[in-house]
Amino acid sequence: MSLPTPPSPMPGPAPRQRITPNRNNHQEKTRTVDNARTLIVHNSITIRGSIENIERLIVEGTVAVEHLTVKELIIAPDGHFHGSAEAGTAEVAGTLEGDLTVRNMLTIRTSGRLLGNAECRRLQVDEGGQVTGKLGMITSALPGNKDHNVSHHHESEKHSTESHHA
Repeated sequence: MSLPTPPSPMPGPAPRQRITPNRNNHQEKTRTVDNARTLIVHNSITIRGSIENIERLIVEGTVAVEHLTVKELIIAPDGHFHGSAEAGTAEVAGTLEGDLTVRNMLTIRTSGRLLGNAECRRLQVDEGGQVTGKLGMITSALPGNKDHNVSHHHESEKHSTESHHA
């Protein structure tokens, strides 16, 4: 009696996998849980419309939405985000066009371009990072803190500004 021959693999390249070095099994378990509500939009992929019920968005391709609310927004160097977003933290290494509100830290990397209006509590702009539009700083206490001062926004116009931090 002979066993059936297994099917041949699908033609074409193997699926792309992300390999992340881990120091121990605990980190692997934590990372798996963290990625449960993560959406990665890979290169050459475009999403238009609405995105809901995610905690982290990583944009390597193109995303165009009317409004997005996430805990973490990451725009990779080749990524493009168009629309309005509210995030706990945001890192822009690609291009963001629209309005952005960041409750904590906004980081603009060397290759990052922010075109539009942004508000954040803390800001880091790497040398070469660009901000074009209005930038407001949130100075009120974080929700849950006892100090509930009225939010003060300091707006400054910046046009293709490059920040030079050592």
